[in-house]
Amino acid sequence: MQTQVELFELEAVKEEYQEKDAIGIPMSVRERYERALAEIRERIRRAREGKSSKKVGALLIEQGVLDPEKLQQALTAQQQRGKGELIGEVLVALGLVRREALLSALQIQTNEN
Repeated sequence: MQTQVELFELEAVKEEYQEKDAIGIPMSVRERYERALAEIRERIRRAREGKSSKKVGALLIEQGVLDPEKLQQALTAQQQRGKGELIGEVLVALGLVRREALLSALQIQTNEN
């Protein structure tokens, strides 16, 4: 769970940097952020290998936070983006779920493992 929380904290930092980009964020800061984000994503993927827990989309549907059509919309967007984003990142970016709801589902998912 810690890596998921770190991921969302880094996403918040990324959003802040993007807002401040107009005033000249040093490239080295952005490069460091991108490397850290890529490392966290990789740790999350490795941690999930071989796990048989419910997928986060299914958990969000069970909680009534998301409907199947919206999940499909996010999955399609995830494929089209081709950036290696996790489905939770896409759901939040599209405004289909709040970060708090996603973190709650991730907590449930983590506790099942």
